[in-house]
Amino acid sequence: MALRDLALTVLELEPFEFHWVLMEAVQADSEECLVYRPVDSSTKGLPDYSEALIQGASALRVLQGLAPFGKPMAAMGIGGDSAQAPMTRPAGPHDSRMAGEADSCMLTTDHSLL
Repeated sequence: MALRDLALTVLELEPFEFHWVLMEAVQADSEECLVYRPVDSSTKGLPDYSEALIQGASALRVLQGLAPFGKPMAAMGIGGDSAQAPMTRPAGPHDSRMAGEADSCMLTTDHSLL
């Protein structure tokens, strides 16, 4: 999978109505500006900024081909073996991730100002 220069933001469109927006970088006319175009956004406002941010991050994982937060990596069909847990790496002594949470990837930009 090719890495894309993506950004996530949360907008308060109405008082206490927060929406997440995923954006992808596009070519700018100036090297001093970062320009993004919307790729996806929430269709329903959320009453809390943090919840919108979490749901946006989950949507970002789906866009990367990863499972959304709190969901297994592989879909389980009818009659599937639910006793078998998904494969995860063992947690180390300094691992702050929750048990069963998959590795994720940090998205960065090549822009010199950042």
